[in-house]
Amino acid sequence: MTKKQGPGSKGPTQKLAKAGVSRRDFFTKGAAASVGVVGLGLAGGVAQAEGMAERTGWDHEADVVVLGSGGVGLAAAVRARDLGASVIVLEQNYDVGGKMAHSGGWVSLGGGDHIQERDRLGLDPDNLGLGAPVLPAEEVTDDPDTLFRDMTDWSVVNDGGTAEYRYNDPELLRAWADNAAQVRRFMSDNYVRWSRITGSNLGSGMSKARAPWAIMKIGDSTDIEAGTITIEDKGDSDNEKNSPFNPMYWPPAPPATAFGAPGYVFGGFVVARSLEYSARKKGVQFMVNRHMDTIIREGRDGRVLGVTASYSPRYNPETGERLESWWNNGNIEDKNPVIHVRARKGVIVGTGGWMGNVNFRTMFDPRLREPSFQYSVAVMGDRHEDASGIIAGMKVGAALAGLYQGNNHTLGSPRLNLRVGTSSRWDATFPGHPAALFVRSAGVDVSSEWIIAVNQVGQRIYDESSMDAEALLGATYPPGMSGTNKPFRALDWNNSSIEHVRRTYAMSGIHAAALGINEGSRGPDFTSGPVWAIFDQGAVDENGWEIRPPYIADPPDGFFFRADTLAELSRMVIGNPYQHMHLTHLEDTVARYNASAEAGQDDEFGKPIMHKIETGPFYAALMPVTVNDSYGGLRINGKTQVVDLDGNVIPGLYAGGEASGGGSQHGIGRAAVQGYMAGTHAALESGT
Repeated sequence: MTKKQGPGSKGPTQKLAKAGVSRRDFFTKGAAASVGVVGLGLAGGVAQAEGMAERTGWDHEADVVVLGSGGVGLAAAVRARDLGASVIVLEQNYDVGGKMAHSGGWVSLGGGDHIQERDRLGLDPDNLGLGAPVLPAEEVTDDPDTLFRDMTDWSVVNDGGTAEYRYNDPELLRAWADNAAQVRRFMSDNYVRWSRITGSNLGSGMSKARAPWAIMKIGDSTDIEAGTITIEDKGDSDNEKNSPFNPMYWPPAPPATAFGAPGYVFGGFVVARSLEYSARKKGVQFMVNRHMDTIIREGRDGRVLGVTASYSPRYNPETGERLESWWNNGNIEDKNPVIHVRARKGVIVGTGGWMGNVNFRTMFDPRLREPSFQYSVAVMGDRHEDASGIIAGMKVGAALAGLYQGNNHTLGSPRLNLRVGTSSRWDATFPGHPAALFVRSAGVDVSSEWIIAVNQVGQRIYDESSMDAEALLGATYPPGMSGTNKPFRALDWNNSSIEHVRRTYAMSGIHAAALGINEGSRGPDFTSGPVWAIFDQGAVDENGWEIRPPYIADPPDGFFFRADTLAELSRMVIGNPYQHMHLTHLEDTVARYNASAEAGQDDEFGKPIMHKIETGPFYAALMPVTVNDSYGGLRINGKTQVVDLDGNVIPGLYAGGEASGGGSQHGIGRAAVQGYMAGTHAALESGT
């Protein structure tokens, strides 16, 4: 595959000129200055660097420094650049796009945005060749006040007994609703094209449909401005191939025909690559392989001045070569171990959440000390979601918000999965994208009817079929989703009545059982160990499950095992990095289960349909316990300014997306609006 030249590329990677003072001078001059700077990183403790305000030895500088290049970072960077600010984006990964790039690309905004209006009127003003609108006009008729009401509706309770909108911060959501339509136009102006609206993404309100899919048309060339993409660059699900252009974990770039866009494909990579292309074309500079470590603040009450960042390259595990970004025009190449980057106007934290930081995540849920827990590392790397932006913000005085909102959230609390045998459930890509070198298997989708789920000592944990009875899609449009009332009336007490909750509750306990203390748990943490799906060749033959690469790893990676006997299988699982004992009870467990299947009654857990596990070979596949989103982070106000414990703004510091708290909305819509607002306000700062 030929590497594409980015917008305005004239050759090799550009380099930013260094400041006139040497790194040695940076650390040795001005020791007696009277102004202190609080620089606080991940290692704990308050580090003070006196006199830094008078030093001129910054390695790099810009008006606005953006941390992270996902949904928040790219929107912030383009918006700030549009307003005339110089912008540097620091990205800890080797390529741009963050989690957004491997998402589905279903973007909820609304408030009467121009795509809602397009579909309401049944138009195709850009001559995309769209089909008729999918939904009737009244379902997409919206305005900011309706959007705000939906996003703060105290009454809505889903089938897990969770009030999804009740604890959203009104100040944040009012600002979000007022900016949502502008951000849809902003994204369209930066080359993102949209299918017909088909519904609303999680946490985007009950009453209206607000989400089209980001689309590109299959063509002879990949051209962001023309909105076309080749089959090679989109990835080819028929031939089980991804591409470096598209890390989508779904079958890569599925067709958008069902969304009123025949000849198009969809995915989060469309948004990511379109905004990245526009950012580079407009002069935004990128420093990939740069992990933000420390936020530098002038004294304890002064402005944020900049950040420190460490070199964080990733290497191809087969060749040892450094992984490179798809486009490199506008990249700043600097391999120094640690650099200091000055922000003349503001720093925007878009570093993502905290699921990759065990000590941080267990502040909210002690069960998440379990090391086999998956949060996506193949696309983004081991330092993804490490809470670095949140912790660095805390250490310059920031408060936290929204810490409750992950509780029982569809995507924010631990869930056992039926895609098994993979080390990274949410970014299990096909070969062709570098992530496949790390995850090594896309996973096998199994049916709960044909497996048993056992813990680290081989004992069943729950009725496996209870996973099928859960809606688990969240309370969002259309009414009736996740057990909500249909017809639906906003702010109606009946939406959360005792009768309603009793009638609709459908939360399985299997997710809690998966993380429960068991016979193999040991102190001091008493972690649960992995959960294994056990099945036989009969299940494989009956269901046509693909037990071959790229769905399982070859050579084996310790997440999928095959053996001729159950006794052998119980010993083999010790090859998993998180499994520290044999499945001691597996043979007895299967014998008891088979007897129940023969009798037609599961006395242990009440599973209604069972199939014997009796035909070798036998299989053990790790059942991932995962969380997709982090909820709870830096406290921000309606301008996305970070706020301290006294309620005061920290000058020059902004945040959004999963690095911030105060809202339960999922997806690109939340991140992009907050990034847009942060870019706007940071660019308009008077600065230093």
